[in-house]
Amino acid sequence: MKTLQKLSVLFLSIVIFISCKQKNMLVAQIEGLGNDTILVEYAPISQMHNIDDFLTDTIIAKDNKFEYTPSITEPIMAYFFPKNAAFKRLNGHPFHPQQKHLVLKLKPDDKLSVKGRLHDYYLEYYTNGSDFNKDFCEVRSKHIKNSSNAVQIELLIDSLKNSNEDKAIINELFEKRRAFDKLAGKEELKYIKSNFDKELSAYYLCRQNLDTLMKYHANLNDKIANGSFKNTLDGQVLRFKKYTLIQDAEKNITKGKTAPNFVLKSIKGDDFELNSVKNKYVVLDFWGSWCGWCIKGFPKMKEYYSKYQSKVEFIGIDCNETEEKWKTSVADNGLKWTQVINAESIEKDASVMYAIKGYPTKIILDKDKRIVDVYKGETEDFYNKLDELLK
Repeated sequence: MKTLQKLSVLFLSIVIFISCKQKNMLVAQIEGLGNDTILVEYAPISQMHNIDDFLTDTIIAKDNKFEYTPSITEPIMAYFFPKNAAFKRLNGHPFHPQQKHLVLKLKPDDKLSVKGRLHDYYLEYYTNGSDFNKDFCEVRSKHIKNSSNAVQIELLIDSLKNSNEDKAIINELFEKRRAFDKLAGKEELKYIKSNFDKELSAYYLCRQNLDTLMKYHANLNDKIANGSFKNTLDGQVLRFKKYTLIQDAEKNITKGKTAPNFVLKSIKGDDFELNSVKNKYVVLDFWGSWCGWCIKGFPKMKEYYSKYQSKVEFIGIDCNETEEKWKTSVADNGLKWTQVINAESIEKDASVMYAIKGYPTKIILDKDKRIVDVYKGETEDFYNKLDELLK
């Protein structure tokens, strides 16, 4: 009988424990939140280096509290923003300052709790249930109140720009805002230098400028360098290598220099070689469907393609996106001239060969493949030059 009673007590204890255990991946209690819609953006950490648009979600907060359990099978970085915490710019567009974001790393088996307070210009919060998130909050707490001065300055700049204030005053405010924006990076770098064995250092390093990343990347211990943020770190290292190669290539992409040859995959699926073009001027148009000015320039490009296609080989070189998006954009915009997609390997990357630093960039080559000129951005000078050469 006593044994049965002991078993009953044990069973009851287990039931109580299970019923009290947190059921949701995230439970947040934030004073000042009230009843609001929480906007969520998130991405699998393994894909953050090449994802164009983060996934989105919404949560309903009630009486300062919300819960969240996303359907995930791998770690994600998630960014939460209370809708009512946004400011409205004078042009009507919302302004969502990062100082009012809740940033968390979430794993499928996590049980996290967040407590905080929503202030006028920043969100103050602390996290339990994860060393990564706990350390993130501690570093953030060292600068967030001062960093939030950048939000106030940004709102002031918005007001002054719409009242035609003196540009010198606005530029001075820009510098002050930048100084406050840098506070987070400084605290994060301090953490990195003292914690090469922590995963948070890998995340912070991805947010530093490329020179700093390369300076400290080799100091990360192997487990961290090859952990959750490996793909993002490797992507940033590749960006640095491209940057240095572009700097070297830039001195050769000038008027009168012979243009480097390239072989890239055409939209028809075969290889296209620049040097296969004979006895024609060539226009190289470096673009991407993600580039608004590139898309805006297509109607004029179509006009000039129709005008000069017998004398000029127009070549569109799509950069920094997937083959699927490239093909869709070519079809949607009705681009009839030669279309190729840039190579993924750094050795065959045409944007590196031609020292491309911004999009669109258009380059005119003469019939001997010598560079006539380089045009950065969507500019009338490019079209005027074609008229001058071919009239």
